[in-house]
Amino acid sequence: MKTREKILKEALILFSERGFHAVSVRDIAKAVGIKESSLYNHFKNKQDIFDSIVDIQWENAKAYFREKELPFAPEEKKDVFIERDFDRLSEKVLSVFSFFFENEENVRYRRLLILSQYEYPRAKEIYIQLYRNYMLEFQSSLFLSLMEAGVLEKRDPDKLALEFYGPVFLLLHTCTGLEEAKSKFVEHLRQFVEVYGKKEESR
Repeated sequence: MKTREKILKEALILFSERGFHAVSVRDIAKAVGIKESSLYNHFKNKQDIFDSIVDIQWENAKAYFREKELPFAPEEKKDVFIERDFDRLSEKVLSVFSFFFENEENVRYRRLLILSQYEYPRAKEIYIQLYRNYMLEFQSSLFLSLMEAGVLEKRDPDKLALEFYGPVFLLLHTCTGLEEAKSKFVEHLRQFVEVYGKKEESR
C-alpha cells in the first residue's frame, strides 16, 4: 500500500473513532509511521485529507453499485426493481443496503460524519446531503418509476420516500450489522409493498 493510501486509511480510522477536530495531522502521521513533515508531501492539510476521503468513499459506493448492476444516481433507469415477486425484490433491495452495513470503510465513514457534524460544518453538510437529501431524492425517483411501470399505486413519490426511508435510516444508525437489521428491514418492506403495491388486475 502506497503512503498516500496509508494516510487516508489511518485518517479514516482515527476520524471515525474521535471525530475530525480531535485528530491532528501529527496523530495521523504517527499512525502511518511517518514524520509529520512527510505527510505534507501528499496532502496540503487535514482538510485536504478529509476531502480526499469524501471523494474516495463516493467512488467506492459508485463502484459497488456498478458491480451489482444497480442504479446509483436518481436519473438512472431502475428497471431492476420492477419486480412483483417479493422474495426476489427483497433480495435486490437488501443488496443495496448491505453496502452501508457491511462495507467496513463506509461504516467508518458514516461514523466520521456523525461524530464530526456538530463541530465541523463541512461534515454536517455532507452527512445531510448523503444520508438525507440524496437518499430521499433517489427513492422518490425510484417510486415514481415504479408507479409509471404499474408496480406501485400512484401517490406522492416524495411522501412515499419519507415514509419508506424513515425506518431504514433508523436501522442504519442503530443496528450493528445487516444480520441484526435484516428481519426488521424485510418486514418493513413487506408492509410497504402490501400497502402501496398495485394489485394485478384479474382477467
